[in-house]
Amino acid sequence: MDTSILENIAELKIAHELQKHGILVAKPFFDQNGTDLLAFMKMNDGVKFCRIQCKGRSLPKGKSSNISIPQSYVSNGFIVFLYLDFGDYKDGLYIFYTTEIKSWTLNENKEYVLSLTNSNVKDKLKKYILSYSRISMIKNLIQIEELMPEFNKIVQIETA
Repeated sequence: MDTSILENIAELKIAHELQKHGILVAKPFFDQNGTDLLAFMKMNDGVKFCRIQCKGRSLPKGKSSNISIPQSYVSNGFIVFLYLDFGDYKDGLYIFYTTEIKSWTLNENKEYVLSLTNSNVKDKLKKYILSYSRISMIKNLIQIEELMPEFNKIVQIETA
């Protein structure tokens, strides 16, 4: 399946899961530093948020795939969600935080790369699977995140 279709499915599934747990989700009409979704706890002046990149991959039996994230995207308020379609109506949703992303292989293009194979992915990623405790970590991240560094990642201000 086309990765753009899977990434659209991923965005919908991720938004649904976050909202189900009381996290507000916005879809920006821009593409800055890997920001597919924005997650908030509440809307007010000085609102705190985290940036989410959504990845979707098909991983049927006997196949492999990978995801890559530019090093420049990764900051304390950045999260990667990975939606995996295993075929036969089986899928999985995984969450990766900054320190976890930084543990992936850093290639010569300054991208963090996570390699996946159908035969080992469930064991390799079991601690990253969507769970109540992993969602709670998002809520904590939003509450402690400094506003300006993440705001600067998504707003490109032109100077004269």
